[in-house]
Amino acid sequence: MSDEVIANLIVRGEKINFGNATFDETSSIYRFTNENISSYFHHLKDKKNVLSVLGSGCQIANSLLAGSRNIDCFDISIFPEYFTYLKLASILALSKEDFLKFYFSDDREELFSDELYDKISYYLNGKYKSFWDYLYMFDEGYDIYNSLLFKSDLILEKMAISYNPYLQDENYQRLRNILIYDSFNINCRVYDITKTKIAKSYDLINLSNILSYYYKSDDIDGYVDFLKRNFRLNKNGEIINYFYRMDGEIEEKFQDILIPSGYVETLKDDVKLLVLGR
Repeated sequence: MSDEVIANLIVRGEKINFGNATFDETSSIYRFTNENISSYFHHLKDKKNVLSVLGSGCQIANSLLAGSRNIDCFDISIFPEYFTYLKLASILALSKEDFLKFYFSDDREELFSDELYDKISYYLNGKYKSFWDYLYMFDEGYDIYNSLLFKSDLILEKMAISYNPYLQDENYQRLRNILIYDSFNINCRVYDITKTKIAKSYDLINLSNILSYYYKSDDIDGYVDFLKRNFRLNKNGEIINYFYRMDGEIEEKFQDILIPSGYVETLKDDVKLLVLGR
């Protein structure tokens, strides 16, 4: 069964993918990141070769803005790749005002609207165009965007702008220019990063908060050993892992183990970024 047929069955409620309850190959798509990427954007800058989670596609858009030109992407679900390319095509096709309208409007007729999708579709190619064209052929955009194909977590427009540098000030146009004029490579694969050893080395490995789901506070040594054993870095490279909540005791344990090749950076209150260098 093709990806678009599976997605269509989920949109129509004829296939259950458990919504937010599990992570597997048909897991729901995050509409926008719930990480404050603005707070760690400095770690993305000037990293040419990157391995990054796909997620909502925001990590990819921000990495391109930050100067990355070779990006290997992964996700456990088959769907984020399609949404990432939809989001990049949206930036090419729409003004920032229309982009925000397409993804955040309170108006049922404007949210994920067929009219704006027709403009976006022009910039989609191959399987990405086929996927979204197929879904829009059966259902209205509003119904697609509010189905179990997408996560139910709510990211408001103001928060999305605050969290994503590519939506701030003139950066939207800068990213559009990058997409139009610059050469870059984005390679996407579907796999479970916790069960995959990566042979290639990178300037940046952005694990988002994925490993937080597998982290055990009584085995911090094992956690850090996993990072060192499964990933390779170029000179001055970094692995970053986002933590929404980390108390002082756990932070201290991490700091002790990570030194001298890494550290825990405080982004805001108990929101932390684990940074591991070569």
